[in-house]
Amino acid sequence: MTASRDYYEVLGVPRDADTKTIKNAFRRLARRYHPDTSTEPDAEQRFKEIAEAYGVLSDPARRATYDAQGSLGVAGTTAEDLWGGIDFADIFGSGAAAFGGLFERLFGPTAAGPQRGEDVHLDLVISLDEVLTDGNHAVTIRRPGLCPRCAGSGSRPGTAPRRCPGCGGTGQRVLASRHGPLMVRRVTTCPQCEGRGRVIDQPCPACEASGRALREEKVTIRIPPGIPERATLRLAGHGLPGPVPDGPPGDAYVSIRASADPRFTRAGADLCHDLHVQAPDAALGVTTAVPALEGQVRVRVPPGTQPGSVLRVGGKGLPRYGGHGRGSLKLTVILDIPRQLSARQRQLYEQLRAEDAWIRSTVSGSPEPDAPRSGERVTASAGGRHAAGRGLLIFASVLLLVTGVVNLAGGIAAISGAQVLIASARSVPGGLRAWGWVMTILSAVQLLAVAGVWTGSQLARWLAVAAVGLNAIGQMFLIPASPLWSPLIIAAEVVALWGLCAHGSRENLPTRTTGRRSPRWAARSQRR
Repeated sequence: MTASRDYYEVLGVPRDADTKTIKNAFRRLARRYHPDTSTEPDAEQRFKEIAEAYGVLSDPARRATYDAQGSLGVAGTTAEDLWGGIDFADIFGSGAAAFGGLFERLFGPTAAGPQRGEDVHLDLVISLDEVLTDGNHAVTIRRPGLCPRCAGSGSRPGTAPRRCPGCGGTGQRVLASRHGPLMVRRVTTCPQCEGRGRVIDQPCPACEASGRALREEKVTIRIPPGIPERATLRLAGHGLPGPVPDGPPGDAYVSIRASADPRFTRAGADLCHDLHVQAPDAALGVTTAVPALEGQVRVRVPPGTQPGSVLRVGGKGLPRYGGHGRGSLKLTVILDIPRQLSARQRQLYEQLRAEDAWIRSTVSGSPEPDAPRSGERVTASAGGRHAAGRGLLIFASVLLLVTGVVNLAGGIAAISGAQVLIASARSVPGGLRAWGWVMTILSAVQLLAVAGVWTGSQLARWLAVAAVGLNAIGQMFLIPASPLWSPLIIAAEVVALWGLCAHGSRENLPTRTTGRRSPRWAARSQRR
């Protein structure tokens, strides 16, 4: 035994605790710090302290000596003294098999006897879905077993080994020598039977007197839910057989680990997953589906989520081993930036960059290098691709303004009864004055609509198209009176109409005007 802190403090019981309280405390702590299953870093050392404290306090005589003299009173106590008379089944019930061999491994054998066999170590790989639930698994253990031909005796069938005459069947020889008043005894292995205690005169031809043959054994083990990574489960008596026929077999230790899962990375009871989010979704927020062990769950990504942020979904991890509840599903946000942009995407990103630079310069009070200056018109485009379209749109707008003014003047002249239009009165349905009012109204709508087109309004664009088309039809009635100018006006209106329809898209229109207008107004203009 080693010097340690107070045994009552180790078990967490008062000095006047009864036997039942001490036993319950030992049972609870032993299961918590079992070296083969505990995840505590100092589990083995703690288990030794707990076991030593219980070995002293569970025996009334040793406890009385300890209470009177402290650690010095129980110094020199051996493992056989501590555990020789303890019934592990009474303490641990059905789990006693997981503790009996552990005490021998940590403290040495409790009593002299045949040498036990060696332990075997196995690896068992299970999936995360199997860690989630409680289940049974079969493991195959290849180990030497009894020879089927000689039934483990090592002798040829029909014969039997005889007891070793050199050691009398004990497998050991005791050599005694006297040194003055002292008698010294030395125990050695019998050289005649090599510690077996038996002599085989006719060995078995199948196993060559070993009594062993290699065989496979399938054992079913229970995997508790949430078992930690690299936890070890002990199978008592399933190790290699003892080196002598009567020697007990060793134990089998199965190391459990979870297989790699492409969806998750395990961190204790938590599961980690990389959530890939597009830049607009990270800025505006989005609800998306993410994988979980039981299927998929929907997760809300808040607006303004930064790269590397961790979103936690409680109760979607693995069960907590030895505890209650489940861990969390941790989602690490990975921002996906597109490697290739379409023309429209590039235009929007350039607009966003210009807008962001303008906002920063407004907030800070100092202009950013890329921020537009006051009075400048920001006309973001995908490059020179829309330059020709904008030029044609400007030409079409000039034609619309010219024809609109001419039509407006003609309508006013028709209303006032101008003599130059009298020749067309017969070809105009409803009379010249009614025609003049219609042309005046359509021309005014045309002029206003052209101005509205350059504010980015699609409604104004289509009003201009309708007004120009109707004005062109109205000009047809003036061809008798003006056979030269009316066809020219109609041709100009047709060209303007083509330019407005073909090149009046948003790509060729301005998005906002900086200066005294706020970013909020600019956003509303873009939405319109």
